[in-house]
Amino acid sequence: MTTTRVAVVGAGRMGQVHCRIVSENPRATLAAVVDPFEDSGRRAAEQHGVPWFATLDEAITATKLDAVIIAVPDKLHVGVTVEALEAGLHALVEKPLADTLEGALTIAASAEKSSSKVLVGHVLRHDPRFRLAADTVRSGKIGESVHVRASRIVPRSVGVANRGASPIYMYQGIHDIDLVQWITGSPIVRVCATTARKILPALGIGGVDVALILCELEDGTIGSIEISWALLDSTPSGLASSFELYGTEGTLKVDVTAEGVDLLTADGHSLPNTVLSPELDGRLEGVVPQQFEYFLQMIEFDRPSRIGIDEAVSAARVLDAIGESLTTGAWAKVRL
Repeated sequence: MTTTRVAVVGAGRMGQVHCRIVSENPRATLAAVVDPFEDSGRRAAEQHGVPWFATLDEAITATKLDAVIIAVPDKLHVGVTVEALEAGLHALVEKPLADTLEGALTIAASAEKSSSKVLVGHVLRHDPRFRLAADTVRSGKIGESVHVRASRIVPRSVGVANRGASPIYMYQGIHDIDLVQWITGSPIVRVCATTARKILPALGIGGVDVALILCELEDGTIGSIEISWALLDSTPSGLASSFELYGTEGTLKVDVTAEGVDLLTADGHSLPNTVLSPELDGRLEGVVPQQFEYFLQMIEFDRPSRIGIDEAVSAARVLDAIGESLTTGAWAKVRL
């Protein structure tokens, strides 16, 4: 059976997850791990019995590849993604598409010229709960959107691990920016953002603890997006998150704080992950592996992406406006 040969670029936490997902999929072959840091790169490569390369160019020269998964830090997305597309490789790019609007536009221009498939890792596009929410709004059952609220609160260890490398509104908030625009079907046109810093500074770490973003959408809907890593790590769930939309004819709410299993043992109380990437029968399942499965279907069966490059660029435009609002302390228009 012919399999899709994939290189994972970036051997950090998510890169290692992607290595495992590719290795466990019978229709794919993990062909290489690419990382400029030899220790982490070799370690991940040896774990899966594949070669390590310091650069994507070395991997392309030395081994046959069909696709790449790009899991390097946000600020490195542009160079490696454009290199992959120019080499004719299909690309699954971790969210956000790029750390700047200019970078996102550069990738979009490269994708436009390429025949390669591109899937941006807005993983919630593959979550059946949010897909149902989007389909319900499209059906007209909720009527016209009036206001929307999205929140995503994660344990503080996430902020500690991030160490200020990526702004919280980019690292976590990109999910909810995309959800608001995708589910309502209307782009955000204006934002006003503010932040607070108490927890991380007390630990000697850069970055903020929370970002609150008010937004106005093109269709007149207003909304709020609340992003924080202030949860105690002892919380039963690793996520307290919800999405609410109020319309002229109804409402909908997606609550992903608990995922259906409530576990109380001598070790404590937990609400285990059952949807995103639970380990079942020794394999990773759920939405994250489903994202890769859909990527394979795009390659094999010419299926359209569940998030277009233009939508990923739209999210980057909102990130750009949030940065401007935080700098000026005022409302900022989303640049078109």
